[in-house]
Amino acid sequence: MSSTLQLISFLVSFLYGIFFYFLTNLNFYLIKDLKLYLKHILTFIYVIDMTIIYIIIFYHLNKGYFHIYFILMVFVGFFIGYLMKKYFISKINVKRIFRH
Repeated sequence: MSSTLQLISFLVSFLYGIFFYFLTNLNFYLIKDLKLYLKHILTFIYVIDMTIIYIIIFYHLNKGYFHIYFILMVFVGFFIGYLMKKYFISKINVKRIFRH
């Protein structure tokens, strides 16, 4: 695999981690009022779907070559998404935006 393709794979994995974090928050928000067994089933289906999407992206990007550091970049992106959410949520003044 060329170095250019590896850098693109790093970037895609990192951005996918951020995307995965925000969709995970959305998933938890949407299922928060359901029964516990439904939460577990829907979260399991969500994780399987996100994994399949990641595999399909990598199949089209670099013929499906996986390295452990690509998966680690997803985790780093997930953590950066967590930090970004805390930063952006603290900077948004909702009362100013939604005045009545």
